[in-house]
Amino acid sequence: MAWQEAEAERIQRELPSPSGGAGKLFVSADGAMVPLVGGEWAEVKTLVIGEVQPPVLVKGELVVRTQAHSYFSRLTDADTFQQQALVEIERRGVEQAEAVVAISDGAEWIQKFFDQHCTEAVRILDFPHAGEHLGALAQGVWGADSANAQAWLSKQLQDLKHHGPTGVLTNVRELLSQHPEQPEWLGHLHYLEKRVPHMQYPAFQAAGWPIGDGAVESGNKLVVEARLKGSGMHWARAHVNPMLAGSVKKSV
Repeated sequence: MAWQEAEAERIQRELPSPSGGAGKLFVSADGAMVPLVGGEWAEVKTLVIGEVQPPVLVKGELVVRTQAHSYFSRLTDADTFQQQALVEIERRGVEQAEAVVAISDGAEWIQKFFDQHCTEAVRILDFPHAGEHLGALAQGVWGADSANAQAWLSKQLQDLKHHGPTGVLTNVRELLSQHPEQPEWLGHLHYLEKRVPHMQYPAFQAAGWPIGDGAVESGNKLVVEARLKGSGMHWARAHVNPMLAGSVKKSV
């Protein structure tokens, strides 16, 4: 951990020429809560970088997978994480990659991270996160496990994936107009409207990009939760980052 921090400071200070990168890289970040001593919970932030593979046909649909993932995790604030992650960003050659895709759940701290480390990346809202907001709205209107909710959601997801967000947002607005007594549901619409440029899924898929951030979800499980969220575990804050640095899993 000490070496990684010193190396990140050196990179920031000396601004060395970036390392050579792969053709197309996948970058994502996310947070996972871990239990601390005294009943407190705190967020560990994780960066994952991988190589984008050519699309393959799976059950009649083109699927884009990523491989050669590496992970960098820290329990710290967003600004510090952004600085410390320089060591992995530089090691993987993100700045020199032919092209980069940055996929996330749309959180503001993650967007600022992308602003710093991969400004020109193609930014995509993780498709399942878009689906979560549509699903929550459907369940609010028709009830959980309702056949009507499932049918409406299935149609919106198909339209979103194959035709983009325009028609889906029109349907969401129409649905909300029928329920003015539930103004809190507007939050789902506002979330999606704010991220329209990041939901152009047909164009992203046609360009050979993945549309999900499953790799960072797996990173949370492999690097963070498997090591720090065992039954009965509670960590002193000072012990979390050394454990994360010592348990990083790489496939590169």
